[in-house]
Amino acid sequence: MTMRRYVAILLAVALTAGCGGGAADDDGGGELVFANWQWLEPGRGEALWTAVNGYTTADPAVTLKQQAIARKDYESTLKTQIGARGGPDLLIIPDTFLPELAEAGALEPLDDVLDDAGKAALNATNDAGVLDGEQVGYAWEIVNYALFWNTKVLDQAGVQPPTDFPGLVTAAKTIKDKTGNPGFAVRHQINEEAPWWIDFSNWSYGFGGAWSKDGALTIDAPGNVAAVTAFRDMYTSGAMAVGDDASTFRSKFKAGTVGMMIDNSSALATMVAGNTVVPSTGVGASPLPFPAKASGQAGFFIGINAFSKNKTAAKKWLRWFYGAGPQKQAAAALGASVLGTDTTPPAEFVTANPWVPTFQAQAALSADAVIDGFETETPQIRHIVLTEVEKVLVDGEDPAVALARAQEAAEKLR
Repeated sequence: MTMRRYVAILLAVALTAGCGGGAADDDGGGELVFANWQWLEPGRGEALWTAVNGYTTADPAVTLKQQAIARKDYESTLKTQIGARGGPDLLIIPDTFLPELAEAGALEPLDDVLDDAGKAALNATNDAGVLDGEQVGYAWEIVNYALFWNTKVLDQAGVQPPTDFPGLVTAAKTIKDKTGNPGFAVRHQINEEAPWWIDFSNWSYGFGGAWSKDGALTIDAPGNVAAVTAFRDMYTSGAMAVGDDASTFRSKFKAGTVGMMIDNSSALATMVAGNTVVPSTGVGASPLPFPAKASGQAGFFIGINAFSKNKTAAKKWLRWFYGAGPQKQAAAALGASVLGTDTTPPAEFVTANPWVPTFQAQAALSADAVIDGFETETPQIRHIVLTEVEKVLVDGEDPAVALARAQEAAEKLR
């Protein structure tokens, strides 16, 4: 039985038994537990917490408490907690996780939270939080991707920022040869499956691939095969930080010992915050050096746990957060991200972080990693595909053969 089905069954039993979250709801006060992996991010996590915790000044009857969960454990931890009719009151939800929770009945409908003025202030990013006609999440941030590099390392190696994939491999090898440090880093391990899938979408979209079209899966399409082939070529180049998880290679970039990365703007903001070794002004960025202009994005939403005993308080907080003042403070903390309203980061932030416009410009060309037409099956398909990609990387499997197997296995899910 899949974890998704397990959660759905537990929730269905609970609701049938009359044990839903509304049974012991509060009157708008009390403690709100807020789950987010970003609380663990140095500097940025503190700024985000200050932004969301400002509500306690406006409403002293409420206190907020962090539930900080490492990103790689985030979804599995929440599935277990929610499946047991527990978990946080408020939670940040990755876009690939949203359909799964919604199908399981784990998210409180939010259509009654914002008034007309509040709804008018929202932008189109919130449309992805509407499932089966109900708003079950509001956009927290949409995070875009780019290629970025340590300018000091590239200068030391005597290489120019690459503009295509062969140039990326060549530059990474030169950095490795000249400095002894990895020339390139990116997620590549199944033990980080959920975030790796989001990161890997950059390669698929960047090589003209897609996971579905017109209601049919296209896992073994030529663009996806080209993407996996390129990923393999970088992995086996000898210049990549193979074996490092995201926490490790990000720490290395922060310490000045990785030349280039493909990662999201939030990760980069965390790495350069207060960094005197790799200051923000010492980082360059460009669109992904792939044949197509398309790229992936990481979309994150705010939701309310259907089993929360504090849903009234949670809705009041959510209504406050989408006001102009809190959104302005959140924009300052989230930096290069696109928010659920059109609030932009302060001009001084952009000036201090010259790579920000590159990430922001990519918003018009980016798409999420939820498989169109297979939204609730995305976690299962993701596992099938990345398991086959790992066989290509580790066992030397042929990319076309591996993706053909993934196509066949994924089609059997329905």
